[in-house]
Amino acid sequence: MAVVADVAAHGGRVPAMTRAAVVLQTVSRATRPMTLAELTELTGFPKSSVMGICHALADELLLTRGVDGTYVLGSRVFELASAARARSWPVHDIGFSYPVDESFFLAEIGALHAEAERLDARLHIHTAMQDRVGQARQILEFVDAGLDLILVEPVASEGLEEACARARAARIPVVALGSAVSGADAVVATDNTKAGFLAGSALATALDGRGRVAVVGGIPITANSDRIAGCLAALAPHPAIQVVATSRGELDAGSGQRAAEEILTAEVHVDGFFAANDQIAVGISQVLRERRLHVPIVGVDGARTAVEQIRAGGPIIATATQDPPALVREAIDIGIALHSGARVIRPTRSIAPRLIDVHNAAGYTPWG
Repeated sequence: MAVVADVAAHGGRVPAMTRAAVVLQTVSRATRPMTLAELTELTGFPKSSVMGICHALADELLLTRGVDGTYVLGSRVFELASAARARSWPVHDIGFSYPVDESFFLAEIGALHAEAERLDARLHIHTAMQDRVGQARQILEFVDAGLDLILVEPVASEGLEEACARARAARIPVVALGSAVSGADAVVATDNTKAGFLAGSALATALDGRGRVAVVGGIPITANSDRIAGCLAALAPHPAIQVVATSRGELDAGSGQRAAEEILTAEVHVDGFFAANDQIAVGISQVLRERRLHVPIVGVDGARTAVEQIRAGGPIIATATQDPPALVREAIDIGIALHSGARVIRPTRSIAPRLIDVHNAAGYTPWG
């Protein structure tokens, strides 16, 4: 094994530290999350040693373990890399365009302020008010102002190509946050397919593998289409579960209310709801309560309003988490790397979600 040969050649004063460094290097060189078996094979170390190293590195946030048992680099690695790069290639001005003043984006803004303070950088923050044309204009304004880095929580995944091209021509990196954007230099997002799969699996379990489901999507970004795809993949092994209604919400509870009213007014019998975000889920829950219907709802976000319902017994029974501070930290890290001219091996980074349900909601600290 090439990695083991490196260890043999260079030795190490502290063998345990050397082995931990080899595991980190192996994970960093991979183009996808690594299983314990793959790390054991590539490093040539005993499986028990690799397991112990991975657990120790995960405890220190140097690795992150996904729900499927795979490993990726942890947030502490990116924090250290960001700090090192920031000293050599300081970022003075960061622009952030986001769809609307909603709790998830406000949590990201809070994390951005913390990162800006750490970097001694100025923030330029604008809401696009769910207007794609307005968001493109804001990116161009950031370019004209000569900012060092642009972060975008997209209103839509398409339609920002020209603005991103202008930024690239000016050598200003654009990092898409939360969902992919056509034309962006990099993407940092939750593993939304996995999030949808976790939520869909929870719904299938709650329905005991049979029932009629309504799926309520969100705004036209890849994050929402990925969540729906994940949900449908989780439901597919259950032929007795049917998707009988679909609708679309936005970024607020009101849109979830409207979607639920539309579905239920059509006299469609529904045994469970999947919502593309927790705000939609909260809106659906309000309609169900008004109608005195006991129907389980699952969503994606890990927002406080959803978790409170899970703890109280529903109607929301599960949510797959997002982590706004972790998303922001990784976006800043990759943005600083691009600003410095570094070659970024993985321009797409995913944050692993967790499923929060009645079994673990008490120990989970939600955002919002």
